[in-house]
Amino acid sequence: MVCINKIRRCLTVAIVTFVFITTNNLNATQPAQPAIASPHPLATQAGYLILEQGGNAFDAAVAVSAALSVVEPYSSGLGGGAFFLLHREQDKHQTFIDAREKAPNAATAEMYQDSSGMVIPKATLVGPLASGIPGLPAGLVHLSKKYGTLPLEKSLAPAIELAEKGFPVFERLITALNVAQESRGSFSQKFREVFTSNNNLLEVGQLIKQPELANTLRLIASQGHKGFYDSEFTKTMVQEAKKDG
Repeated sequence: MVCINKIRRCLTVAIVTFVFITTNNLNATQPAQPAIASPHPLATQAGYLILEQGGNAFDAAVAVSAALSVVEPYSSGLGGGAFFLLHREQDKHQTFIDAREKAPNAATAEMYQDSSGMVIPKATLVGPLASGIPGLPAGLVHLSKKYGTLPLEKSLAPAIELAEKGFPVFERLITALNVAQESRGSFSQKFREVFTSNNNLLEVGQLIKQPELANTLRLIASQGHKGFYDSEFTKTMVQEAKKDG
């Protein structure tokens, strides 16, 4: 799957257990039901499913994040990056995971400047030069292995199912695709295979399936980092970027 604006990707996922306490009533109840906040209900459902299967909040975060990479490729794609702020209640451990994408080793400041040294408008935002080395796959593997309790295969299962069986196109996705079309003017063949039908962008309600993304998620689930960074998927990403210039 080809993601839009691979650089500038930031995933925002909140996995929170709300505890309500009032100082006016020492006998007030303290509900312990988990609450998951995400930009898409299917991603939220993925998190709850993992909790129901015995996973902890970190497993649920992996599930939500991976599901968002399927349903929200324009802002949470697997080809981007993420931040994770964690709190482990049992030992009060807090940590921050930086899984943002990085610039390629060959990138230089001059690549984004014209002959007079001025920054080329949107050169770091749109097009192949805006592509970064994805950090989200590594972040998901690290989060699962170091802080989760379930196998990565189980935490990624909801996202794999979403990618394989598909989900209905929604208005926000169409808006993002239209914006991308206006800014780029044209899309790669891989992009068109996923997001268009008869050379037209998909419409709200149409089912969108992403079998290649499902296969990539399976590789990550079974092989960890290597399942992404040493895969045919990343080779295709590089080839597509080269085609675009």
